[in-house]
Parts: sequence; C-alpha cells; structure tokens
Amino acid sequence: MKLILISIIALGSFGVFGQTNFTHEQFIAEVLAKDYGILVVKNSAIIAENNNNIGNAGYLPTITVDASQNWTINNARQSFATGLVNDVKGAKNTSLNVGATMNWTFFDGFKMFATDKKLDILEDASQLNVRAQMEMKIYQASMSFYTLLLLNEMQSIYQESIDYSKARYDQLKLKVDKGAASEVELVQSRLDLIADSAAYLDNVRSIESLKSTLNTLISRDPETPLTISGEIPELIETRSWESIKEQALAENANLLYYKSMIAVSEQERKETISRYYPQLSFYAAYNYSTSQNEVGILTSSRTLGPQFGLSLQWDILNRLSRIQDTKNSKILIENANYIEEEQRLSVQSELRDAYLSYEWAVKNYQFEERNQLVAEEIATIMEQAYSSGSMTALELRAFQFSVIEGKNRLLNAKLAYITGLMNIELLSGGFGK
Repeated sequence: MKLILISIIALGSFGVFGQTNFTHEQFIAEVLAKDYGILVVKNSAIIAENNNNIGNAGYLPTITVDASQNWTINNARQSFATGLVNDVKGAKNTSLNVGATMNWTFFDGFKMFATDKKLDILEDASQLNVRAQMEMKIYQASMSFYTLLLLNEMQSIYQESIDYSKARYDQLKLKVDKGAASEVELVQSRLDLIADSAAYLDNVRSIESLKSTLNTLISRDPETPLTISGEIPELIETRSWESIKEQALAENANLLYYKSMIAVSEQERKETISRYYPQLSFYAAYNYSTSQNEVGILTSSRTLGPQFGLSLQWDILNRLSRIQDTKNSKILIENANYIEEEQRLSVQSELRDAYLSYEWAVKNYQFEERNQLVAEEIATIMEQAYSSGSMTALELRAFQFSVIEGKNRLLNAKLAYITGLMNIELLSGGFGK
C-alpha cells in the first residue's frame, strides 16, 4: 500500500474542514493542514528559504549613508606672528558632513560560493524536516484511524456476543420455568451476559478515548463528534527485503537529512579555508562637507565629490586561529559522517525488525482468516445441535466464546498487519509515494 503525502493530500483538504465524518484520505489531509507541529516546521522551512539569498551568501556590496551636524561654542584667543591678537568670547562654529559609501568585496577566498551552496543545502534540509514531520504524523494518524476502525468492528463482535448470551439466557429461563434446566445454569448464563456487557462498555470507552486522540491530531476540541468510514487495507504481495532496504537507504527522510548535514560541514570547511586567501574589495564614496566659523583663518569652507579605489586585506598570521579552525572543521566532518553511518545502521536495524514482524503478521492474518471461516461453519452446526437438545447450554456457550475469541484474534491480526505495513512505509520513505 502506498499512502499519499504532502501536497497532493493538502490540495484535497479544502473540502473537509469542519466535517465530522472522515475517510482515511480526508482525515490525513486534515492532519497535514492543521497539525501544529507541521505548521511549526513549515515556518522554519520558510525561514530557511528566506535566508537563502545572494545577500547572505556575500555576493552583494554594502552601501551606507551617514550624516552629522555639529555646533560648537568656544572661547578663543589667537596670537599671530604679526602681533595681532584675536580674542573672541562665545565663538560659534557649525559644520555639516554627509556621505554615502559603497564597499564590495568581490574576492573573499571563494567563501561566498561555499556559503551560497551551504544555504541551498540548509533550505533543502528544512524541507526534509517538513517531510519527516509529515510522514510521522501520517503514521500516527493512520494507526489511530485504522485502530478505531477495528474497535468499531470489535463493537459489533461484542454486540454479537451479548446477543448470543441474551438468547441463551432467555432459552434457559424458559427451560427453568418448565423444570428442564437447573437454576445454576441460569445463573451462569446471567453472569456470562454481564461479562459480555462489561466488555462491550470497555470497548466503548476505548473508542471514545481514541476519538479524542483523533480530534487532537486535527487540532480540534477532543469532545467534537467524529465518525470515520473505510476498510482495512487488503493483504498485498510481500516485497523483497532487498528492494525495501534499497528504497529506505535512498528515501528515508531522516537519513537524507543527516547526509545533508555532511554536505553542510564540508561547505563550512571551505568557508574556513577561505580565510587563508586575501580579500579584495572595491569601494566608492561621495562626500559633502561644509562649515561656518566665527573665529580662525577660514570663516567658511565647503568640499564635495566622489572617491573610489581598491583595497586588499590579507591576514598573514592570526594567532594560529585559522589552523585550529581548519583542524576542527575536519573533525566536524568526521562527526557528521559518524552520525550519518549510525543513523543508516539504525534505519536498517529498525527496518529489518519491521520487515520480520510484517512477514509474521501476513502469515498470521491469513491463518486467522482461514480459522474464522471454519469456525463460522461449525458455529451454525452447533446452534442446530443445541436447538435439537444434543448439546448443553454450557457447551454452546464455550463454543460461542471460542468463535468470538477467533474474531478478536482476526482483528488483532489485522492490526498487527497494519502496524507492520505502516512501520515499513515510514522507515522506507513509502509515505512519499
């Protein structure tokens, strides 16, 4: 079974908001559209996308504008060689300076190219985080959805058990009234009816609890009415272990994320190496300056005009920090590779366990289906035997109970099959298919 992921499901979600009855596809669409965890990682992905621009990469120049207006009041005494003395009290001087400067580092040791690539990788990694979160929510929502479907089926089985017990109790009551059965058998049948009713009520409680869980997954009040409809997925042909492992190593979202972190570390090492190179910059400026003085040789002045040029900066020795950072960057790449390898082995191990559980679940599912068919055929024969008087009520109860248990085992086998299938899909990246 291949489950639908992300955009295709999200596009179909507009028609399901506010409804209370869901198919599996509709419910998954609602989860992907409303889950708070998904909304958070989507916002983080938007931030990563916003950060990925040529400005942050370092391609663009910087342009600054500054201006200053100064006022000074001085008491000045000036003696000139000619013998002239200029003694002024409270002399006022004003000056205005305005300038615009552009600085463009057009060579920084190739750092801008490494940073640009790193930002691309980080944006892709943020999308992998979104995908991983969505896959996990699809897994959780699907498991809860199918479990509720099975509990609803279980409810029918418990109701069937109550009907059996009620019919047996009514028959025994008639027989006791006629003296054809003992009070002990009647009391036992009543106890069985009470036990079946208690199991029914316990299942009702489980259903209501699971409905609250499902409502929470779609960010609704837990008490909101909710019903679901659908079928348990049919058995599919078991894929080979090698094909599943190959898909997991190529498409597992978490594994791809850790691989991208290796690439990020490699780009960060290139950023560190860029510090060994000189930096070449082009600068240009336009300045305007004017001043008015009540004392001094110049009573007023004004300058304006452009300036431009090239600058070179090359740190020959920087307390050995570049050597240290280069060594550390190599270690960080090693660590990223170790983490990726650990994750790869973890995925393979979990996937292997899931695959073995899935193989067992398929066989058990098929086994319980065959058993149930046989049990239902025998149940009809036993009921006829009881009606004819060739079987006691206790014997019929025991057999009816075994039929009910068989149906319960079949539902549990279906749940085990769904669980195994979902685990494989999650670990192998199958939710993205």
